[in-house]
Amino acid sequence: MSNHSSRRQSPANLTYDLFKEQLPDNLKKLFPEDTQILIDSFSHNNQLCLDGLIILEPGSNISPTVYLWPYYELFLKGAALWEICQEIAAYYHKHRLTQSMDTSFFTCFEKARTRIAYKLIHYGKNRELLGTLPHFTYLDLAIVFYCLVDDDIQENASILIYNSHLDYWGVSKDTLLLFAQQNTPQLLPWRCDSLTNLLLPMLDALPKEAQLKTEKALDREATPMHVLTNDKCYLGACCILYPDVLKEISDRLNDNLFLLPSSIHEMLLVPASFVKEPAALRETVHEVNLTEVAQDEILSDSIYFYDRAANEVTLF
Repeated sequence: MSNHSSRRQSPANLTYDLFKEQLPDNLKKLFPEDTQILIDSFSHNNQLCLDGLIILEPGSNISPTVYLWPYYELFLKGAALWEICQEIAAYYHKHRLTQSMDTSFFTCFEKARTRIAYKLIHYGKNRELLGTLPHFTYLDLAIVFYCLVDDDIQENASILIYNSHLDYWGVSKDTLLLFAQQNTPQLLPWRCDSLTNLLLPMLDALPKEAQLKTEKALDREATPMHVLTNDKCYLGACCILYPDVLKEISDRLNDNLFLLPSSIHEMLLVPASFVKEPAALRETVHEVNLTEVAQDEILSDSIYFYDRAANEVTLF
């Protein structure tokens, strides 16, 4: 019999609240003395709220957030609490930073302003959150702001900017927008690739016969699509706001464009002359959001239309 069998508890006897309560004390046994282990609730895009575990070893001021629900699901499937603690510890050690983060730059607007960027989120699904954030409306979306942390510290680490930050800095949201409009295209340059070109490198993992069949299917694709994002593929749907980006792409394709929000990270572009039934595109976006996109990464169920002559994006 396993030495750990006495620590195994029946899932029926350990509710999620009890699981959260017992986890920190069990985890502490795997870390140095004086390690702080906390559980907090984190608000995400689209009204998603998740419990996350924060582990702060002595001398560290930042921790990768370990979201708890997937580990509770493992417990319900029969994993012992000690096994889950070991998995969490392994995840932490894989993703932890080896140095503390200097966040002093964020207390001074003159230091922070060169790192301020914008992103797009859905307006209607984030009304409560938007009440606390400086923002601008854009169609059915909202432009909000964040501050990028140095990539040498952690890739894609960022700090969301709240109204309280503007009060502390003594700046207006118009000033924030001005710097974000300058910074975002420079910090996160746009890229636009055909969907076919993005898929082709993945075919190498398939058997030769399957590769040939897939390539032929792609060649027959009736509606060519392009993926617009930034060079990090991170919060890149906002690239539609970059000056003249849509104009350059539409001129290259010699067509107006339908814009399909794939997620907060990218936008799919479809030449308008290839679209016979725009309503079908809207249904596709809705279906993909329901089945394929994480809740906190959904941008919108709407589709948009870019008119080359007017150089304007509208809800379709």
